[in-house]
Amino acid sequence: MKYPHERNASAEIARIALQKLSPHPASLNPMSFAVWYEYISGINQALSTAMDELLRSHLKLNDEQIEQLYSEHVSECGSRVQLTLREDLKQLLGKLNQLTADADQQTTQYGNTLHDFGERLKDDVSVAELDLLVKDISKDTDKMHSSMQQMHEELEASHREVERLNKEMEILKGAALTDPLTGVLNRRGFEAQSEAIFTDPAFENSKGHCLLMLDVDHFKHINDSYGHLLGDKVLAAIAHTLRIKIQGQDIVGRLGGEEFAILLPNTRVDGAFAVAEHIRQAIERGKIRRLDSHESIEGITISIGISARKKGEELQDLIARADKALYTSKKEGRNRITILE
Repeated sequence: MKYPHERNASAEIARIALQKLSPHPASLNPMSFAVWYEYISGINQALSTAMDELLRSHLKLNDEQIEQLYSEHVSECGSRVQLTLREDLKQLLGKLNQLTADADQQTTQYGNTLHDFGERLKDDVSVAELDLLVKDISKDTDKMHSSMQQMHEELEASHREVERLNKEMEILKGAALTDPLTGVLNRRGFEAQSEAIFTDPAFENSKGHCLLMLDVDHFKHINDSYGHLLGDKVLAAIAHTLRIKIQGQDIVGRLGGEEFAILLPNTRVDGAFAVAEHIRQAIERGKIRRLDSHESIEGITISIGISARKKGEELQDLIARADKALYTSKKEGRNRITILE
């Protein structure tokens, strides 16, 4: 779902969006509203980056700029992109199949021609006939060479088309595995990348893997007191903190709601605890500023559970144990870390 906000949160975003777009000369149309809605809600990172760059220059956005922002960052439709990719791929496969058939036919014809030339040489031929035969061979060889050169160019063009489709597919897959609100992996993406780590031979003799489960303390109270828009901003800010606190092959994902997970490959429990404590302190010290006022919200904390992977253990077992540790952290007062090896 592109717009995950509940009714109250959507109303608040819409109000702020209308307030923000009013000073700009761009028309007050659905396209303009959609651009500002996604920018205010923070669900579209690429759009936010582009808008921030424009607004930093103190520009007043006009219709042309809004249309460009909408075209490049808002109007993309996943199902339509997939359909287009499938059609492009069908056309490419058809083209390659035809190239292969043409090459096979031309090679066969050329082989038959060479065979006929060979048969003619078995008979006694005059110098004039031999001269004519050489010219025929040269003519057919030039024709074959020209056909092969043209086919080579068409294959090169097909190769470039394959590369283009591959890049578009990677973008599409990335979108399907990313949480639109926070920009980190969603559950599906997190599990896919974690499973890949588990099966990577490079980690067979590692120190082991640790998993951190994190949950925002009293998140319902934050939503109820300050609105879902601020709640979304809290989640985005926490995701940003997690991204800057991990490194290398560490993996971070939002598993749902206010719950995040971090896989730390090749990390012992003491190292995982150190990472968790840095994250906990950074979030506790952080401040979130409301979009519709200058008020800063402090005192946001998280609870963390840590589990260490046992030999041969599946990812879901590791998640379940870290989740139990997280529950213990919450039960014992929140804003703390619990380890369950």
